[in-house]
Parts: sequence; C-alpha cells; structure tokens
Amino acid sequence: MSRQDVDGEEGEDRKPVIKPGVHVTLKVRNTDGHTVYRTMRRTEQLQSLMDFYYASVPAVQPGTGRFLYDGGRLRGWQTPAELQMEDGDEVDFFTELLGGGGTSALPKAERNMASPLAADLRFVTLKVVDQEQRLVRRTIRMNAELQIVMDAYYDEAGDVVRGTGSFWFENVRLRGARTPAYFKLQDGDAIDFFETQLGGGIPV
Repeated sequence: MSRQDVDGEEGEDRKPVIKPGVHVTLKVRNTDGHTVYRTMRRTEQLQSLMDFYYASVPAVQPGTGRFLYDGGRLRGWQTPAELQMEDGDEVDFFTELLGGGGTSALPKAERNMASPLAADLRFVTLKVVDQEQRLVRRTIRMNAELQIVMDAYYDEAGDVVRGTGSFWFENVRLRGARTPAYFKLQDGDAIDFFETQLGGGIPV
C-alpha cells in the first residue's frame, strides 16, 4: 500500500473541525441528572438537538417531553443563533405527565407562573398572519415590547410599507409599546395584520 493510500485513509478518519464562531456545544439534562451533549451549527434548527437526545436516551419516547431554555419552551424550528445561545448552555428536558393534570415534572419557574416576575422571564413565540396568508414568527420575552414582533413582520413581508397597517389579537388592536404579558398572549398565538385601506377603516 502506498503512502498516498495510507494518508487518504487517515484523512477519512479525521474528526471534523469545530469552529467556535460557527458551532456551539449544548447539553440537555433531564430530571434524573442524565446529560447529553451535542455540537451543532448556530444556524442549525434545534430539532436536531431534540432528535439526538431522544436517540441517545432510548427509554424516552420521541415527543413525550418538552425542552426548556431560560424558562421558555424551545421549538424545533428555532436556532441557537436566534436565541443567542452560547457554548456550554444547558437545556432542560421534562417528561410530560400522562393525563395532563400535574405540574410536578415542570421546572420551578413554570410552576410559579403566578409570580409576575417569573412570567416576565418566559419566552413566547408569536406569529403574524396577514390577508395574503403570509406567516412571520418571532420569539420574544413576555416583558419585551411588541414593536419587536411588528418590526419583524415589516422586515420579512418586504412589500408592506412600515406603519401602513395595524396588528390585532382577538379584536383588540395591539400597541408596540405594550408587551405579550400585558395582553396575556400565549405561546403560538396568532396576530392578524391588516393594511390600512385608503378612505376607509381597518377590517376587524
């Protein structure tokens, strides 16, 4: 066997290069203290982390629990970059209780949602839907201004001029200075966007 062949085989066995600015190593810890580590790209969807956890812990059936970070529930389509996750950050995994009535498997931060401070620290993912059925999602803290969601819609919609419409939730017009906590918005709630009609009002 030639040296070139040997070098070629060694090259195939080399570990991939991990770039700190591009990759992030996250760990998932469950209530039993079991920890799973996963290195992924910052722009990669977190669903890959969730799938890797389920594959690494055969005793847990896929889809039977929730993943939380900083008190907010993670969604598979989110990315570490979007949530500004850093190398070594920890994600908590909690198994859903059968029957849906209990809360003992949830972290203390979620069991104490009666506390305004605890509620303000949660993340909520909201979606904006316009009359053309375009959908824009944005994850923000419960105490963050809704203007962040509105700006995200204008940025992604592209052909809608900023400030030429209004945002509504359950027949209530939303104001950018208000927060999800003020309107008691929940994760996954849909906000309707209506463009201003010349010479007329906003349809409701």
